[in-house]
Amino acid sequence: MSDHDPTYAPKLISLLRKSPGSPKTFIDAGACRGDFTAFLVGAFPDAMVYALEPDPALCQVVSQRFRDNANVQAWQLALQENRGSAKLHVHADPGTSSLLPRPTHGPRYYHHSDRVLATIDVPALSLDQFVAERGASSIALLKLDTQGSELSILRGALNALESGTIDAIYTEFFVIPHYDGAPLLGDLIAVLATFGYALFDLFKGPYASNGQLRFGDAIFVSPKFRARYLDTSADEP
Repeated sequence: MSDHDPTYAPKLISLLRKSPGSPKTFIDAGACRGDFTAFLVGAFPDAMVYALEPDPALCQVVSQRFRDNANVQAWQLALQENRGSAKLHVHADPGTSSLLPRPTHGPRYYHHSDRVLATIDVPALSLDQFVAERGASSIALLKLDTQGSELSILRGALNALESGTIDAIYTEFFVIPHYDGAPLLGDLIAVLATFGYALFDLFKGPYASNGQLRFGDAIFVSPKFRARYLDTSADEP
C-alpha cells in the first residue's frame, strides 16, 4: 500500500479515531505478510483484525506472526463476488500476486522481473458472506490491497455498502492498467458513489519513466460516517 507516501498513516489513524466506538473491527484484505495488520494492531491494540490472504504460504506467515494475539485472525481466503474458488496467479513479487492476469496489450508498467511462478486454486467468499458469518455488525475499516479485484469484491459487498456497515474503505487504485480487467480510479469512485461513499483522501504512488502516475491509494467514507463525524465541524474560515 502507501509505503511510497508515509503521510497516509497519521491521516488514516486520525480518521478512524473520529468514531468513538471501541473495540473496532478491521478487515485487511490482501494481507500479504501482515505489515498493515501490524500497523492497525499498533494503533488500536484492542481491535479485532481479520487478515485475509489467498496465498497459503503468506497466510501461514501472517498466522505465525500474530499467533500470540487472539484479536488477529488470519484467513487463507480471497474475496470476490460469490462463494467458491478462484485462481491466484502467484508472482515472483508476492505483493503483486493477483486473481487477474497481466495485460497483453499496451506498455508494461511493472518491472520485467515480476513473472508468474504458479497458478493455484484458492478458496473465495463474498464480503457480505464473510461479514455475516462473523456476525460483525460494524466494520470500522475495509482495506483492499487486492491487485485488481476491487470491483468484484464490491459487487459481493452490496449489503454492507447499502447499509453503511463499513465506515471507511482504504484501497489501492490504478491510474493505468496493470492487470486485465482491473478497475481504474474513476471506476472505483463511480461505483462507490452509488452507495453514497465519498472520496476522502488520495495518496500518490510511483511514476513510470514516461511521467505517468501508475497507482496509489485512496480513502472513501460512508455517508453515515461523514454525517456523524466529518460534517459536524465548523465551516472553513
